[in-house]
Amino acid sequence: MNSKKITKSAIIIALYVVLTNLVPAFSYGPIQFRVSEIMTLLAFIDPFYVMPLTIGCAVANIWSPFGIFDVIFGTLATYLALRSMTKVKNIYVASIFPSIFSIIIGLEILFLSKEPINFFLVTGQIMLSQIIIVSIIGVQIFKIIMKNNYLMEILKDNKFNKNIVDIK
Repeated sequence: MNSKKITKSAIIIALYVVLTNLVPAFSYGPIQFRVSEIMTLLAFIDPFYVMPLTIGCAVANIWSPFGIFDVIFGTLATYLALRSMTKVKNIYVASIFPSIFSIIIGLEILFLSKEPINFFLVTGQIMLSQIIIVSIIGVQIFKIIMKNNYLMEILKDNKFNKNIVDIK
């Protein structure tokens, strides 16, 4: 890894952590509106972002009420979503993966919550919040970014270039 990639990784990790903890009340628990989740769409643009975003999630989850369990299982959910996002060529399909893997978060809350919870309700709330943040807000932001050649050159890592489906 060269210094440019290390720097880019550090910036992504730091941004994810800061954006997650910007409003901590909405970053952890059964209702999650993590602004940082918009960044998961970077993995759609370039697989390079899978590891920095995964590490950013792990670091951000240190502050979770579920501690090390969220570091492990919350990060696992993010990693699986990110890896899946790199395998598709449609941003709309890619944006659904964070919601799908929210099932892991729902299970985590079910098993670790001190209060009895309704798994389907909690998981549904997390999935809905992911759809709102990533699929509705994030996709619109990334459609704008993807039309800007200068920003795309900055974001893409030439080693992993791939064809992205036209999203017009």
